[in-house]
Amino acid sequence: MPGAAVHHPQPRSGLTYADYLKIDDGQRYELIEGELVLVPSPNFRHQHLAAAVEALLREHVKKHNLGLVLDAPFDVVPEENVVLQPDVLYLSRERYHLLTGDCLKGAPDLVVEVLSPSTGRRDRLEKSRLYLRFGVKEYWVVDPAAQTVEVFSNSQSGWLLAGSYGPEDTIVSPLLPGLNVPGEEIFSLPEGLEL
Repeated sequence: MPGAAVHHPQPRSGLTYADYLKIDDGQRYELIEGELVLVPSPNFRHQHLAAAVEALLREHVKKHNLGLVLDAPFDVVPEENVVLQPDVLYLSRERYHLLTGDCLKGAPDLVVEVLSPSTGRRDRLEKSRLYLRFGVKEYWVVDPAAQTVEVFSNSQSGWLLAGSYGPEDTIVSPLLPGLNVPGEEIFSLPEGLEL
């Protein structure tokens, strides 16, 4: 199936971040509990949405000197057999010690995943569970097809839906007080562009 995530034939138990770093075939991968997973190139809509969210988050974070915002591809390595590349991440200043020259050795404060047909199930299930387990405080799921942003907060009982937003709404974040993101600014295409 074109564009589908392809699982590399490796034993589930075995690969580590050191093994992952040796891969040099021009492809993008994530390492999910020792299993290498090919990450297909995102389409235009996915990239446009990720860039819009990143720009709006970055503006707020920079204005209030809260930390930094990064986008994929950037390795998040919460443990040696897990390497994730969230579409967008926020790291608070208090957690800068987790940054190395190559990766983030731990969990960011906030993760944004933009769903695509080939990665949506993994983003909602496997990666969501890993983000929760490793202590990500807030998880945004951006669904291009439904034109929604779901904001989840980490709690002792799992992810709690803090809000679900569309283009007509203002997205707020329990983690980042004062953040008010107009949904229209995320979902609208540049003037004159129709896809």
